[in-house]
Amino acid sequence: MSARPVTSGRFARVVTGSVLVLLAGLVVAASVGAEPVDVPGVLAGGGSAVERTILLELRLPRVLLAALVGGALAVAGVAFQALLRNPLAEPYLLGISGGGSFGAVLAIVALGGSAGPPLDCVRPACAGCLAALGIVYVAATRRGSLHPATLLLAGVVTNAFFLAALACVQYAATPEEAQAILRWVMGGLSGQAPGDLPLLAVVAPAGAGYLLYESRRMDVLAFGEATARSLGVDVPALRRRVFVLTSLLTAACVAVSGPIGFVGLLVPHGVRLVVGSGHRVLVPAAFLAGAAFLPAADALARVVVAPGELPVGIVTAVVGAPAFVALLLRVRVAEGGADG
Repeated sequence: MSARPVTSGRFARVVTGSVLVLLAGLVVAASVGAEPVDVPGVLAGGGSAVERTILLELRLPRVLLAALVGGALAVAGVAFQALLRNPLAEPYLLGISGGGSFGAVLAIVALGGSAGPPLDCVRPACAGCLAALGIVYVAATRRGSLHPATLLLAGVVTNAFFLAALACVQYAATPEEAQAILRWVMGGLSGQAPGDLPLLAVVAPAGAGYLLYESRRMDVLAFGEATARSLGVDVPALRRRVFVLTSLLTAACVAVSGPIGFVGLLVPHGVRLVVGSGHRVLVPAAFLAGAAFLPAADALARVVVAPGELPVGIVTAVVGAPAFVALLLRVRVAEGGADG
């Protein structure tokens, strides 16, 4: 835990700095692409008709959706790490991504490969996410309590099951269907449906706000279950609430963008290095940092092979995998020092 006190002034400074970083990131992400756009000029009423169409109808909704997905995944990572007291935990270990991907793949095959991340896949993906959530919750609950070790194991096994089922469907699919399936499972933001942005505009900030409300209890839980109970925290109830909320946030993201990995692992740890581990500042800072990170990754995905584009899940994996290895080595060194 961070030794720095969470005063009102420090909270305001952290949030203000994070908002400035977010705004700068959104402007840069909206500016770059196969066709560069002068964002300040267009927003001020200038620019050509083509630039206004690109920015207002195509790029800005995509950038805002990326920001909401990135923010939601980042705070879900913060909550999951607090829930399991495991610095290597991240949202997709819950098995939600596997269930959502399987539901979307079934929709793609049912529609003959014509469906992708748009509306045709959202409802089946959400249904798959909720199915995975139910399986993991039932498997990890014993005598009314949610057990962290069982939760992690149940999530990993559930995810593996759904991904194996997905592979079977993909193996039997036509080439067109297999291509659509591949694009979905890599994660992407290019095919949003009309209702995606309003949905996440409500769900993501509301989820982050609730986790901020639970921040003090999550701080206490970091000191161990016995300490938390002695200070009046109902640990089983807290775990249930945080688990369900984290799962629903992840499900909403998977349903609209496919599985985009490493955001919930990479962003929280990067933010902790700057603001510390107190959840009162970590939750809003992680939400805003995730909201800046994913649009930047998506912008890179749009320009690296322009005029084509990479799925943003590839970019986050290329950045996140080395960071995960570095984090794992850091945790092992810390544990070795503690043992010594």
